[in-house]
Amino acid sequence: MNIDPVKALDDKIERLKKELKSLETRIDNAQTDAAHHQLSQANQLKDSNRKLTKTDDRVTELAESVHRLERLLVALNRKVRASETRKADFDEWPEIGETDLAKILKGQEAYARRSFTPQEAKDTRRAIAEYDKAAREAMDAAEALTHLPPNAEALWRTNYKQWQAIQDVERPQPPDDDTHAKDSVAKSTGNEAIKHARVVIRGRIEDAVASDLLFPAWFENILGPAAPPGRADDWLYTATDVVLYRLLHKITSPADALGPVPEEDGHRKTLHVRLTGECADYRRP
Repeated sequence: MNIDPVKALDDKIERLKKELKSLETRIDNAQTDAAHHQLSQANQLKDSNRKLTKTDDRVTELAESVHRLERLLVALNRKVRASETRKADFDEWPEIGETDLAKILKGQEAYARRSFTPQEAKDTRRAIAEYDKAAREAMDAAEALTHLPPNAEALWRTNYKQWQAIQDVERPQPPDDDTHAKDSVAKSTGNEAIKHARVVIRGRIEDAVASDLLFPAWFENILGPAAPPGRADDWLYTATDVVLYRLLHKITSPADALGPVPEEDGHRKTLHVRLTGECADYRRP
């Protein structure tokens, strides 16, 4: 121990410097180790991601292979069954004539048209009467314009404004009682025709199921080879609608049951979307 306080302080400073240098060296080493460790972890993560990507690609390839095999099995199954099994005919329906189909279509059109309630008809007739009154007054005002003296500027403006007011107003369409009556008849006859058609179609589908007949390709493509367990009644209901849709809209494709989605909004498009969704649900494993 140095008795000289200055020397002792210098010695202590030297020791502290050495300890500080040692600490800096340890920190540098620790940072280097951490950097190496982080790099190693990053490399491991990249390697894991590459392996995971390869695994995903392999799974996708396997899924596609399974899908191809399923299609081949379905095709092979149909060929085997076709050689041994009688085929169901869901394309020819002599029991459902063109007259019946026309009634159904007219009924659907009638339901699509908006009909007036008694109160709406009353309000519309009142609005028509008010329009006609305003139109007559506007016509009188327009006629008066031709007889006004040149100095009657205020009166001229009043009459001209009254005439212009009616120009931007559209006369309401009157409620057509005759159309309403015809629509009521069309709805009634359409409902009877569709009831008859559904009974005939469902009966033939049920007979085909009971006799284990081979369904048409378009039928199996959209509805599957059989009803899902526990959902036979729902499946039969949808199958009946699919066949009826083909009849109503003259779909003859041997593979595509419903044809393309209609571009125009309306009953047909709504039904197409509904049937497509229901059938997809029945085909799920």
